Amino acid sequence: MMNILRKLIACAIMMTLLALTGAPASVKAEEGEASRVVIRCLGDFIIHDPLLQAAQTADGGYDFYQMIAPVADLIADADFTVANVDGTIGASDVYTGYPLFNSPVALLDALQEAGVDMLTLANNHALDSEYEGLITQMNLLDARGMAHIGTARTQEESDSPYVREINGIRIGFLNYTTHANGRENSCGKDAATFGLNLVFKNADFEGDAQALRDAGAEVIVAFMHWGTEYDRTEHEEQRVLTTRLARAGVDIVVGGHPHAIQRINWREATRTHDGGKQRTLVCYSRGNFLSNQQSRYQNCGIIFEFTLEKDENGNITVQSPGYIPIFVWREELKNGYSYQVLASERALNNAPEGMSKEVLSWIRTSWNDTISHLSTKSSAADCIHVE
Repeated sequence: MMNILRKLIACAIMMTLLALTGAPASVKAEEGEASRVVIRCLGDFIIHDPLLQAAQTADGGYDFYQMIAPVADLIADADFTVANVDGTIGASDVYTGYPLFNSPVALLDALQEAGVDMLTLANNHALDSEYEGLITQMNLLDARGMAHIGTARTQEESDSPYVREINGIRIGFLNYTTHANGRENSCGKDAATFGLNLVFKNADFEGDAQALRDAGAEVIVAFMHWGTEYDRTEHEEQRVLTTRLARAGVDIVVGGHPHAIQRINWREATRTHDGGKQRTLVCYSRGNFLSNQQSRYQNCGIIFEFTLEKDENGNITVQSPGYIPIFVWREELKNGYSYQVLASERALNNAPEGMSKEVLSWIRTSWNDTISHLSTKSSAADCIHVE
């Protein structure tokens, strides 16, 4: 039975990767040596109160690493890994879950130990600890040498494009949120003017993308916090924003916030700045990575992956988009819960010690949901053309 399951899983992965690949998008860069960059993008971290309790240690500290340790190798097994944590981290010594998230600094330690290179800070909970708390978080990230995008402490910082060279390819990064739960209207002028990248207040897709190109970016990746929570299908607003980003010359769009997996496809448009044809890869939502949400479709997510390849002539292509399904295993204890993020395929092939048949059945259901949702024709290599 397990051999059959392995074959079915392998077949599903191959079909998904082949379907998603299609004809790769390409851009022209400077000539030089061939190079390759693999980027992995984790879903949303939502540190609810039960997770805070589960992370507490006997000495009064916190340990989040043990929750993500089962997939730490998958997080680190990329040239660059990006994550989103709803709310602030270390804004104060008072740690809170929903509705105003502020997580312990130990979460940063765990993310860094696992191999996360960058956090996207523009999300709907970014101002949960006021703008001052967001600034504190940025300072903590800087002190640890962790990259962050989507927020700024000054107008000058906001105007400074973020370009990072990875394996010889210069990648420009953008990050926006459609809202901050209304707190963008009450946290002071600076927060809404330059402190937080807000799609409908201060965002300039065309100008921001051009600034990245002027700063030397060969490829542009935009992380979007958008959509409607718990919906498995992207909304028209997400599609419209993707078209705007494609017209601005963004090559890859990676979404979050719905707390459910949404489809992956390619989208075409005509670039505004040069009239050229743009083919943009979009993952509308990666779902959750670590949270207390245990409903079907919310207790899981994907690690979204894509590869950038540059040949000797400087041509860069976006290759091999794919995903790794993950599942949050919550186990009830005498006082609270334990949590572990698992790679679904591994759990199905080799169930962790102590896992019940019931939980294994949930993982199988989650796996089937993900594969069927992302392997349908509308979720694969269909290219939606927009003039």
